[in-house]
Amino acid sequence: MTLRTLPKLGLAGLLLVVGCTDAVPTFEDPSAIPVDAETVEILLPFSEFVDEFQVFAGFGSRADISPSLLALEYEGELEARTLVRFNSQPASVQAIPTGESDAVADSAYTPIGGRLVVRMDTVRFRPDAAVELDASVIEQEWDFLTASWMAAVDTLGADSPWAEPGAGGGRGLGTATWDPAEGDSVVFQVDSLTATEWSDRSSGAIRSARLGSRTPGVLLGVQSAIFRADHRPSVDPDTVVSANAESIWSTVVYTPEPGVSEQEIRVGGGPARRAFLTLGIPTVLEEGSGACQGVSACPVEVTPERLVYAGLVLRTRPVEPQAFMPLDTLGLDARTVLSPSRIPRSPLGSPVSVEPRPLAPQDFGPDGARRIELPMTGYIAALLQDLLGEEEEGAEPISSTLALMSRQEPSGFSFASLVGPGQEGEPFLRLILTLSDGVQLP
Repeated sequence: MTLRTLPKLGLAGLLLVVGCTDAVPTFEDPSAIPVDAETVEILLPFSEFVDEFQVFAGFGSRADISPSLLALEYEGELEARTLVRFNSQPASVQAIPTGESDAVADSAYTPIGGRLVVRMDTVRFRPDAAVELDASVIEQEWDFLTASWMAAVDTLGADSPWAEPGAGGGRGLGTATWDPAEGDSVVFQVDSLTATEWSDRSSGAIRSARLGSRTPGVLLGVQSAIFRADHRPSVDPDTVVSANAESIWSTVVYTPEPGVSEQEIRVGGGPARRAFLTLGIPTVLEEGSGACQGVSACPVEVTPERLVYAGLVLRTRPVEPQAFMPLDTLGLDARTVLSPSRIPRSPLGSPVSVEPRPLAPQDFGPDGARRIELPMTGYIAALLQDLLGEEEEGAEPISSTLALMSRQEPSGFSFASLVGPGQEGEPFLRLILTLSDGVQLP
């Protein structure tokens, strides 16, 4: 714990701080009133203001990542595939019977083929050259909310692994080349067998496809997928009628999938990661401690009235594996945990800082580490009031547990990495206090 004394303020300086312009009636020179005030900065190490530290992953779903992703050996290690399930085909199509002029509804049509049309993200994930993609039929039941690289279904009492990791296996639909210079869509031809399966309107029909990349080293985004089926009407077999079935479910599965570590604070990602801190703010800085060096009178009481500013200071660190470095700016947030006993599934309160702190992608490169400070003066003042028994009558107690997280969850598949406790550059709490015995009149 360290403390630094800041310049003393005379009464004129204090009046300037609070914006007071009234003249003092007794003295022409306000500085003639003796005020013994000093402003000090206290840096509380992690171990002196945090009683408990926990980290968890699993907030939200891979299905919430937008756009979905395709990758093969991206940054030498990441592989990602997008899974889609299509809506059913219409119960009937409109066709004109041979020899007649008016269209009728035909429910006895026959699927004869079609096209899988995939629209790619050309803004954030635009490759420099044409890439080769592949598509396959998924023949296994899967759950879009819980599917992962290893599991088709990962719910309590109903878990089921993939026949092959990464939704592997199934019947291949072939490959297609996508050149971003020619547009944002790539088309796979669908054979009559697959078209018939995907036109099945029964509740047990899977109607699903897996998309992947055949080109290594690139990261691609999938915006949407449509199955455009061709049908032959029974009332006019010489005619082909097309009907669209949009994707109703989609998710991304990827490997590796980094977990969490108690030596590191990770926030964001999909599913998202959070760090939980239970605070134990000292209300007295004891005499003889390092915090009291340069302070005129110890022990020093840390009270809401003396608190000028409080901020949680963290330091970014390189993201590992490198494939998970943030692609966009993340917003670092801290929220109160309303029911600490229910961590990690506790409901959260409002943010303790007005605005999230932006974390830019360059902050997580090999040489990009920088200091991040999250202001939380109002929260720390309210917490001190609770600790000292000075809370307002009827006010709800303030939770001393905070969740560090991304303002938006999930924030994509990538995450932010911050130095954890016990490491060089670990978090600390920065307090600025003004100490004064008040105005002493002659």
